[in-house]
Amino acid sequence: MVQGRTSTMRAQRDPELHGKRLALRFAAVQMGGAVLAAIIVAVITGGSNAMATVAGGTVVAVGNLVFGWRLFAPGVAPAERIAKAMWMGEGLKWLWVVVAVWLALGVSDLAPLPFLLGMLAGQVGFWVGVAVIKEDR
Repeated sequence: MVQGRTSTMRAQRDPELHGKRLALRFAAVQMGGAVLAAIIVAVITGGSNAMATVAGGTVVAVGNLVFGWRLFAPGVAPAERIAKAMWMGEGLKWLWVVVAVWLALGVSDLAPLPFLLGMLAGQVGFWVGVAVIKEDR
């Protein structure tokens, strides 16, 4: 059998693996949006601002990855367990975002506007992902 097909078939039988792969796809699209924004920022203003833009996008992408991985951890489970996983994922995501923004703007002293632009680009990447990412069937 072809390796990729076997991997896809296994993911379809394992809801946890399928969900985690889906979260990873969304994070990749978010990082793509942040990198695109960083290239534009680099052309206009320079490298350090571009790094701040990538950092902002990374904060959003990692936050959604943490949420998705926690959400899909129970696999097929009762609604109450899924709801708990969702709330735990949301809480962990926001904890990550608050700490990461504090580290980026307070401790490492990144430029705030490019950093926030990167966060916005990452969020727009999520919305683009909603439109373009198709589930494996």
